[in-house]
Amino acid sequence: MPKRSCPFGEAAPLQLKTRVGLRELSRGVRGEEYRREIFAVPPVGVSKACSSCVRAADVKEACAQCDRFVCQSCSRVCSCCNAVTCSLCSITE
Repeated sequence: MPKRSCPFGEAAPLQLKTRVGLRELSRGVRGEEYRREIFAVPPVGVSKACSSCVRAADVKEACAQCDRFVCQSCSRVCSCCNAVTCSLCSITE
């Protein structure tokens, strides 16, 4: 069986393989989603310090609004939703 001829003729551009690096992926169409996946999981061996006081405490909770780690001394209870939040996201009365 003979090969089919190219339907695009001579005007078709060559399709070469190009290397796509991490920089191109993070700046691309789904870059925001890609960065969230990468930065959601911290590297192995990195301490999860409190985002407010930068102390490495044993008991840490995540802020209900922004998912930052908050130690017990910096955590606050939001007066609107009664969830544990950081000092930036809490609404206190």
